[in-house]
Amino acid sequence: MKTILFVLAVSIFCCTAVANTTMYSQVASQYPENALSKQQITNAAMQGECLVQIKELTFKKKNDFDPISEWINYRSVSLLEKYSPCETLIMLEVANKQLRDHSK
Repeated sequence: MKTILFVLAVSIFCCTAVANTTMYSQVASQYPENALSKQQITNAAMQGECLVQIKELTFKKKNDFDPISEWINYRSVSLLEKYSPCETLIMLEVANKQLRDHSK
């Protein structure tokens, strides 16, 4: 059962990723001289996935007040102004782990 759910989740994610890439492809086909390279597109997709993970990290407890998650959410905005989403995710994961370990 878990395997079926996992396959279903991956399928939905893949379909969404393909749909989003298709939207970009339509725009890029109108402006081929300014289109991103495959490497740039891959990097942009990775940065988008890191943004989703930042959201997941900051909103783990939806019904309870969590001061650590609130701090991470607040801090993520300023970090994203200076660093890429994936660099920010790495920093926030380390901070989250250390804060939670320290609060035990």
